[in-house]
Parts: sequence; C-alpha cells; structure tokens
Amino acid sequence: MTQLVDDTMMAEAVAAAGLSMDGAKPGPAPLASPSYKALESRSVFAEGAFVKRMHPEMMQGFDLEAAMALASQAAQVGAGPEVIWHDATIGAVAMTDLSSEWRTANQASLQDLAVVTAAMSALKTLHGTQALVRRFDPFAQIDELIKSLGREAGALPDDIVWLRRLIAQLEPMMEGGKLAPCRNDGSSSNLMIGPNGAVLLVDFDRAGMNDPLYDVGCLLAEITIHERDMQPGYLAYAGEFDKAGFARARLWSFVDDLLHALWSRLKSKTSQRGAIEWLKYGEWRLIRVRMALMHPQFEEKIRLSGLAS
Repeated sequence: MTQLVDDTMMAEAVAAAGLSMDGAKPGPAPLASPSYKALESRSVFAEGAFVKRMHPEMMQGFDLEAAMALASQAAQVGAGPEVIWHDATIGAVAMTDLSSEWRTANQASLQDLAVVTAAMSALKTLHGTQALVRRFDPFAQIDELIKSLGREAGALPDDIVWLRRLIAQLEPMMEGGKLAPCRNDGSSSNLMIGPNGAVLLVDFDRAGMNDPLYDVGCLLAEITIHERDMQPGYLAYAGEFDKAGFARARLWSFVDDLLHALWSRLKSKTSQRGAIEWLKYGEWRLIRVRMALMHPQFEEKIRLSGLAS
C-alpha cells in the first residue's frame, strides 16, 4: 500500500462522502515551517465541502476515532465547521468549505487580541463538550518517539537524555486535576478566521481527554515568546489571571514542544515527502524547549504550578 494518499484514494474518500470529484480543486499544499500546515493529510474542495484524508505514513500515534468525534462535537457547539461525513478507519473527513469567507490564521493573525480572544472562546466551548473515551498522554508519545528515533541512525538530539529528564519533572501534571476533550494542538494554521472576527477550530487529529490548559498553553506559545504578551490571551480563556494556572499552561507548552520536535525529526527520516522542511520545523521546536528548560523561571513555574512541595 502506498504511504501517501494518491488520486484514487482521494477520489474514494470524496465518493464515500457522497460527493463528486467533478470540478474539485486541490486543498492547501503542505508546509512545515513555520506554520505546520496540511502535513498529515491530502485534501480537496469538492461541491461545497472540504475533504481530507490522512496519509498512511502519518497515521501512527493518532486516535482517529477521537479526532472524528471531537470534530463533530466542535461543529455541534459552533466551535468548528459542520462535519458532513467521516470515516476513522481511513482517516478521512468532509466538512463545510470555509474558503470563500474565511481565511487560515497565521502567527501574524495572533498578534490581534480580538482573534486570540475568539480562539480562546472557541477552545473553552470545545472543552465543555462530551468526554472522549481515551486520555491523551504526551509523555507516553514522547517515549514512543524516542524509541522510534533510536532505530534511525543519528536521529536523536544529542541532549535527549537531559531533555527527557527535565520534562519528566512535569509528569505529575497527568495526575488529578480537571480533564476535558482537547485537541492538543496549538498551530495557528488550525484556526480559521471568518466574518466579523469569528474563529473556528479545525484539525482535531491529536484529540483526547487532557488538562484544558494544555490547549491554552500550546496556543499561547504560538503567539509570542514573551510571557508578558501571553497574559492577555490567558486572561481571555480563564477570565482572571492566576499565576498557578498560567505556569501550568506554560509547562504544558514545553511538553508539546518536545513532542512536536521529536515527531518532526522522525518524519524527516521516514516520510516519503523529502521536500517538506520537517527538520527545520523540528529544530525550531527543539530550540524553544531548550530555552524554556534552561531559563531560571522553569523551576519557579514548577513551584507555582504546585508540582514542587
């Protein structure tokens, strides 16, 4: 079986959704750096719908049943586009085409507090939907990626032991606390900006039950590297600023940085799409997590979050 979605496979998904390929137009081209856009799937616009199907080479580690369930739940509460059809077994979904009046967000878009506020509102609405079956465990995924990279000669970062030991200090965040259905993704390209400043969430591939501050922290990290400038975004979600919650959100973003850095490194070795800048994107995430873990405030965040006695 091909590791990439070919024309026949794409047409099969479109037909299964009850749509036709006549007049269909290709979806966005994949772009890793800086926006991590359209990497997991191939897509088309067909008969007023956006249909995407995940590449077989990308399906490892995703709970696609959860992804489809959360996409549907987001649509039901107005936090995401309408889901027309989905099939978790092949990783395909058809949603309402937003391309005419909506645009894909980018990091520049997130400099607008109104956009960030709308995105945080959509996340909070999503977090109030029905619980999913499984917990999203980023630490287990990190360990699995380390094993997979270990089988690829020279693929692991030289400081992976140091990185993993420091990130291990955050594993108690998995215990207790509030859980909510989360998308566990902060990429700006997975936000759609529409009329009158509306924002919808798209792409729920990493869906699972988690601390909702994981979603908040991932989005804050996409906005800026300056924590002072993150605070209005946190306030938009939480309603009031509290140091413990903000610290917890920031710590989750460090976990997500390491997860995506290793994921991108693995894909730079295993993906058939060699032209995609997997390694460049992964190295940026590595730089960011290294800076965070070496910063004097890393230990302070651990204390503020309640992880340290």
